[in-house]
Amino acid sequence: MREAEIKLALSHHLATVRPTDSFHFLEEVELNGGEIRADLVQVMDMHCYEIKSASDSLTRLVGQGSRYARAFDQVTLVTAECHLKKAMPMLPSWWGIMVVPDKAGQAFKQVRKAKLNKRHEPGVLVTLLKREEALQILEEQGVTRGFKSKSLYVIQAKLTELLPLEELKIKVRQRLINRACPSLSIAL
Repeated sequence: MREAEIKLALSHHLATVRPTDSFHFLEEVELNGGEIRADLVQVMDMHCYEIKSASDSLTRLVGQGSRYARAFDQVTLVTAECHLKKAMPMLPSWWGIMVVPDKAGQAFKQVRKAKLNKRHEPGVLVTLLKREEALQILEEQGVTRGFKSKSLYVIQAKLTELLPLEELKIKVRQRLINRACPSLSIAL
């Protein structure tokens, strides 16, 4: 299967595994100004799924993983069987691993369940936000004067200065949930 087919099958699989949970997904979520993109993010749990199809290379996996570790609560590699043996030693023990089925309609194989990440960095976490989202958070903090004309990077830096990590995690997750499902528009 190609990446687009894997994303679709994975979204369906995850929604059927936990049917009572509310799942909202975002694809190609940018980190570090678009330097890297998370293939699929289940936003309620801040769970990043990095997809490596049979035709993909594992060359960028370590670099991607180090950035994901600073922003997401959980990360799972979703890979073709042919990459499994090589990928396993590259991944931290807290990453989950799933194997892509050979054919559409078959089940994903859970090799290892993702554990909770404890290495968040505020400066990377805020790079998940778009400019408008970051400005909204500043506005909630009563700090907008002089920032509406500033670059996204300056706004993001101010957020990391203003908010403790746990509060920042909540605010970022809220914005990603609202982005994934605008009609939901929840306030956490």
